[in-house]
Amino acid sequence: MEKKTKSVLCIGAAHWDVRSQCHTTVRQGTSNPVTVSRYPGGVAHNVAMNLNRLGIEAGLLSYWGQDVAGDALEQQFIAQGLDVVTLPRSETFSTATYTAVLQPGGELAFGLADMEIYDHVSPAMFVGMMDRLAAYPIWFIDTNMPVAVLEILAERRSSKQLLVADAVSVAKAAKLNSIMEHLDVLFCNVDEASELVGLAIATEEDIVKAGFALGDKGAKFVVISAGMKGAYIFEGDSFKHFPAIEVEITDVTGAGDSLIAGTLSGIAEGYKPDVALKRGINAASITVKDQGATSENLRDLSQGAIGF
Repeated sequence: MEKKTKSVLCIGAAHWDVRSQCHTTVRQGTSNPVTVSRYPGGVAHNVAMNLNRLGIEAGLLSYWGQDVAGDALEQQFIAQGLDVVTLPRSETFSTATYTAVLQPGGELAFGLADMEIYDHVSPAMFVGMMDRLAAYPIWFIDTNMPVAVLEILAERRSSKQLLVADAVSVAKAAKLNSIMEHLDVLFCNVDEASELVGLAIATEEDIVKAGFALGDKGAKFVVISAGMKGAYIFEGDSFKHFPAIEVEITDVTGAGDSLIAGTLSGIAEGYKPDVALKRGINAASITVKDQGATSENLRDLSQGAIGF
């Protein structure tokens, strides 16, 4: 890749995250006093916003309802400097929302995911949009999109465009099986890698086996994040391990999305994925020190305070 910064289009989930922090231990069957906060979330949004803070031009394509929540998201994203690529709004389904109910210490008591709207994104919605999407040299997709949409995007991207994907969750990871051979970079965590290759992962040796198995499925580069053990990147018959940076952790929410964004920012600047992952590790270490899925402090990376 030439040393010229490229732009990235993020396609997938962008919705409202609602955080309900309980003041006392959650009790079933009765009212619980809480403090509620509301902020944009979703994998595609988090990656796009982090890229923006890292100095990379980022576009965002998601699917919202014809409601106040969807209006507010679009207005906020535009104000934050994202290029919002809009699909026709749904007349049937509400804009997605994820509600996390937390114990006083911050542990998740239970989560409520109203995400059905994403299941109704269809390939037909992209008719007439491909020229707009083709303006982005790098496409990042998450598995909140239906398989048919992932497949049409994989088939329609040009040979000059990079296709990068995130498995998102164990339940959704299998959506990538039909497009694995199209992927330039695959991101997944240990559990998602285990699901994709059908291998129980308990040791570093297991991670290495899974990484090579995913490469055999067709992905050119495979990144497996392993939490506090760092991340592994595989290409062909070789791999590298990047240890996690030790920091005081406040909130692990969005760490994986920051790792992706940091790595993508390096790729967008012309570095190979196995070099760019260093910035991804740095980005994740910054994010976990702050509350929430994205961190304003990522701007330090774009200014060269930390990085290559």
